[in-house]
Amino acid sequence: MSVPTADAAVDVWVARVHESRESMAAVEPGARTRVLDDVERDRWRRFTDPGAARSYAALHILARTVIGPIVGRDPAALRFDRSCVVCGLQHGRPRLIDDPTLRLSLSRTRSVVVLATSRAGPVGVDVERDDAVAFAGFEEVALHSDDRGRRRRERDAVPDATAWVRKEAALKALGVGLRVDPASVRTPAPGKPVVVVPGLQPVNVIDLALDLDPDVDAWHSAAVALVTNAVSVKVHLH
Repeated sequence: MSVPTADAAVDVWVARVHESRESMAAVEPGARTRVLDDVERDRWRRFTDPGAARSYAALHILARTVIGPIVGRDPAALRFDRSCVVCGLQHGRPRLIDDPTLRLSLSRTRSVVVLATSRAGPVGVDVERDDAVAFAGFEEVALHSDDRGRRRRERDAVPDATAWVRKEAALKALGVGLRVDPASVRTPAPGKPVVVVPGLQPVNVIDLALDLDPDVDAWHSAAVALVTNAVSVKVHLH
């Protein structure tokens, strides 16, 4: 397993979720899932869709496997606070109690799970299947009016999935998530700080190359965002 790099502001950890018989260990009680805490295990068991359960377990096992060595703790002993800022229940943005200076963000699809870690500032990451945004009405619910106009005018306008993951990564980094209407947010250009929500700090968004394999990369988009002026990103395959 690779380790965080001193010259990277953000480390991104990517793993593929294989839907083979061998991968069923991610959704069956066993040695791998014993690292999960009660909150994670309870939520995992509530999934009725095996694919969603598999990716949820894989993501949280990845997070514990990666973060444990970084902070020098047993992965199973890591403590997270996930208090929702709206209702207080444990389904909000995770914060590492054992080392609050290590910021983290998680995202998943059925096939890919992604973890971002940073000590440089609040971080957000998002991955999405390109076909997940291919539905009627996406423009109205997800794109700013400026984005919609650019989409109609320019042949090389930002693809819908790219626009979505950039926005969601930025909103995660700011700690507001989808409590902010994504249609009110202009799609941020990558590589330079930009204010995406008036009154909040600028965020720097970077598009991610997953580098898993051509079949997976061809139909996934991903982005990471950091509340800082400059971002250097290192991607680790797990």
